[in-house]
Amino acid sequence: MSEQTIQIIDHGTGGVVDAILHDELDALALIEAEKAWGPYRIEATRRLIKNGAPPDEQPQHWHWNWEKKSSDLNLLAYRGIGIECEGHMQGLMLLRTAGTIATLNPDVGKSLVYVPYIESAPWNTKALEPHPRFGGIGIRLFEAAVRVSMAEGYKGRLGLHSLPQAERFYRDICKMQDCGLDAKNPENLRYFELTHDASSTFLKEA
Repeated sequence: MSEQTIQIIDHGTGGVVDAILHDELDALALIEAEKAWGPYRIEATRRLIKNGAPPDEQPQHWHWNWEKKSSDLNLLAYRGIGIECEGHMQGLMLLRTAGTIATLNPDVGKSLVYVPYIESAPWNTKALEPHPRFGGIGIRLFEAAVRVSMAEGYKGRLGLHSLPQAERFYRDICKMQDCGLDAKNPENLRYFELTHDASSTFLKEA
């Protein structure tokens, strides 16, 4: 498991703290993270519903389970990435490095890295926690995905399907292009893609 030191935001102090980026997590790491995340995520969602939060304010990923996703790491094309701080995983991401091609010019037909799942720990998620512990998790994970794409020879190209609540993040912060609703996606989610040129712009601003 490869590691490097990165920085994330400590909302308690307003400053930054060191964290560890793991770029080759094994299945056990995802299982252990879910043991901590799952109960917190479910209880926070129940609290929102009990307090009358409308559906669009309830987290759309509340049913995710990283233990179930961990089996994907047995496949060669899949890779798990995580951010650890204070002894806990603060964010997780699953990548697929083969089997998806770009749809946008000038990269049409070229391979890209697909991001099936990316999530901040529930205590870092504003929809679940009024006072999130850490920030900058999503952007650091996305940056890691871009760098994996470059290491694979894909020049930063990425693709993903976004939950509605995350669309603005990918479009405005991550510089991805909204390709519209994907009729082939089981959840009819919008598909987003990052071109080679856009990945360079993103890294300059990240």
